[in-house]
Amino acid sequence: MFNNTMHKSGLVAVVGCPNVGKSTLVNAFLGQKIAIVSSKPQTTREVQLGILTSENAQVLLFDTPGIHRPRHVLDKNMLAAARAVIQDADIVLWIVDVSRKPGTAERRISQLIVQINESCKVLIAMNKSDLLRAQDVINHTNMYRTLCPQASWMLVSAVRGDNIGKVKKEIVDLLPIGPRYYDEDQITDKSMKELSGELLRESALYYLRDEIPHGVFVIIEEFVENEGHKTEVIATLIVENARHKGVVIGKNGSMIKLIGIRARRQIEKMLGQPVNLQTFVKVQPDWRNDSNQLRHIGY
Repeated sequence: MFNNTMHKSGLVAVVGCPNVGKSTLVNAFLGQKIAIVSSKPQTTREVQLGILTSENAQVLLFDTPGIHRPRHVLDKNMLAAARAVIQDADIVLWIVDVSRKPGTAERRISQLIVQINESCKVLIAMNKSDLLRAQDVINHTNMYRTLCPQASWMLVSAVRGDNIGKVKKEIVDLLPIGPRYYDEDQITDKSMKELSGELLRESALYYLRDEIPHGVFVIIEEFVENEGHKTEVIATLIVENARHKGVVIGKNGSMIKLIGIRARRQIEKMLGQPVNLQTFVKVQPDWRNDSNQLRHIGY
């Protein structure tokens, strides 16, 4: 039974370099998918809230964009979003790829955490332990621990599920006493419309290569849920130039068809009902450096 006097809650900033498995780990914590994942860096562009509720705790997991040196206005906005979450956090969950040694980027993040919020508690989730060679275990873990001596740490594998339960328990133990902010059955603050747009972008990331995926964003023009019937979704993929548009469409529409089929299946799985997905492609030159356009689409 819910006990308000003993209930714990708080904000957990999930941070790390691009492509270390932050979103995969958040999905593993929740037991279902709320954040898109891909093998390409910078998949996460916005702060994504995951709500993990148990009998005596509610953990607000804020999955942040990968921290890296910004190249575009979009990158600067993503970095600012990550910094803001760290500043307000009760706990920083720093995700690292323990299968490789820390580099300049990891040292920068460790310094950033202390500079922004030196009073918060830090837990290092050393992810991708399934790829860590036995002879590197002591060396790699010690190098990450040295970067943040005050932090507790744990080896995890988001893919295999190793130590996921232990990390969740550690987070709850570190949280302060606090209220329940969301209903117990709510796992995110994103709407089905917003999540559908992200699933379409994930599908584009899956099929497209090189720089093109990072120059794509999705606008859901229409989202109509018809109970007992197909949900109607009309979406536009925005790209930066005509060449990219041609690649996204593909010969005789082959690429956009592949992207659409995969996205439709994912959206149907999420909604639990059939979906009619229509996709279009438009050009918005250099949108990642267009502050007005970024504000319009919510970045």
